[in-house]
Amino acid sequence: MTKVCIHTLEPLQHGGVMAKVRVVGEMLRDSGHHPHLMYTATDQVPSGNWMTKIKYLLTHATPSETQFEDYQGISFPYWPLPIWATYFWPWLWMKDSRYKFPIQIVVSGAAQCGLPVALTGQRYIVWISTLYEDELDGRALAGDAWAAKTGTGLSARLLQYEEKLVIENATMVIANGEYIANKILDKFPSVTGKVRTIVYPVDTDLFHPRCTIQEKNSDSYILFTGRINDPRKNVGMLFKAFARVLTELSDVRLVLTGDEPNDYLLESASEAGVSSKVDFVGRQTEEQLISLYQGAEVFVLASNQEGLGISVLEAMACGVPVVSTNCGGPDNIVVDGETGFLVDLNDDYHMAKHITRLLKDPHLRERFSNNSIRLAHESFSRKVMTKSLLKAFHDVYPEYFSV
Repeated sequence: MTKVCIHTLEPLQHGGVMAKVRVVGEMLRDSGHHPHLMYTATDQVPSGNWMTKIKYLLTHATPSETQFEDYQGISFPYWPLPIWATYFWPWLWMKDSRYKFPIQIVVSGAAQCGLPVALTGQRYIVWISTLYEDELDGRALAGDAWAAKTGTGLSARLLQYEEKLVIENATMVIANGEYIANKILDKFPSVTGKVRTIVYPVDTDLFHPRCTIQEKNSDSYILFTGRINDPRKNVGMLFKAFARVLTELSDVRLVLTGDEPNDYLLESASEAGVSSKVDFVGRQTEEQLISLYQGAEVFVLASNQEGLGISVLEAMACGVPVVSTNCGGPDNIVVDGETGFLVDLNDDYHMAKHITRLLKDPHLRERFSNNSIRLAHESFSRKVMTKSLLKAFHDVYPEYFSV
C-alpha cells in the first residue's frame, strides 16, 4: 500500500473541495493506496492582539497528526502572515522523511496550496476549479473588501507568481470543467498538452429523480444548496429575483441549504420582502439533500463566480431544471434552452422571468428534466469520469496505477 499526499484546504464537512477530495480518496483506496491530507489550519489562528498570536505561534510551531473522517492528516499551523506566505512553512517541512510521499496530488479550488510540492521538484497532479484571480474578483464584486485589497498591488503579484509556479511545474493539470481549462490555457500557454478536463463525477445511483410523480411533495419550491454566506454566491440577488417571482406565483417558496444565515443575509431577505417565504434549512445529510433535490421544481444559482458548480451537477442528475448566472463553470454545464436557462450576472429580472416560466409550464420542466438526466449519465456520471481520473493518474504514475 503506497502513501499518497493530497495537498488541500483545511477539511470541512461540506463544500466542493472536500467533495473532490473524497472522489480522489475513494479512487486511491480502490487502487490499493493510502491517502493522507496535508493542509494549513487557518481556522485555528486566535483573534486578538499580537501577544495572543505570538503565544499561539510558540505553542503551535510544528505540524501535527490529525484525523478527518477516515483520513489521516498532517496539519500545519497557520502563521498570521499575508496570505501569499501561507504555504512556505509546509514546504520547509517536506524535506523531513515523515512528509515524503511517492504520489502527490493537489486538490483545491485555486492552486496555491500546491506550493509546497511545487518547490520540491517532484512529480505531481493538480486538480483545480478556478484561478485565484477569478475567485477574488467574484468576492470583490459582491462587496468583499478583503478580496478587493488582496487582488491588487504586491500581494496580488506574489499570489499570481505562486499560482504560476504550481501550475507550470505540475506534471499534469486537471481542470474541473471546460471553462477553467480554457482560462488556464489562456493564462499559462506553456502548459498546453498537460491540461485535461475532468468534471466532478456525480454518483447517479445516489443522485437520481424520484420514481413517480406521486412521490413529489405538494409544496412548490425552488432550491439553492451551497455556502449561502459566501459573497460570491450572491444570494442577495437571488432574493430580489424571488421577490419578482412572488408577484406572479405567491404560493412558491425558496429553500436554502448550507450554513446558518448570517445577519447580512437575513437583512437582505428582509429588504427584498421575502423573509416569510424563505426556508433556511441548514446543513443536510446526503439523504436529506437528495430528497430536497428530488422535490424541487427549479434549482437556482445566482453566483458571481463558479469554477464548476457541483450542486448544479447534482441537481441535473436528479432531473431538476437549472436557472443560473453566466458565472463560469455552469456556462459549460447548463445547456441554455435545453436543460435550463443562463442569465447575465446580477440580472434578477431575467432570472425571475425564467424561474416563473418553468414554474408555470410543467411540460417544459419535464423536457428539461429528461434532458438533464440524460446529460448527467452521458457526461459527468461517476462511472464515466472516474475512468478518466484513473487514466490521468496512470499517465503520471504508471508504476502505481493500472487501467
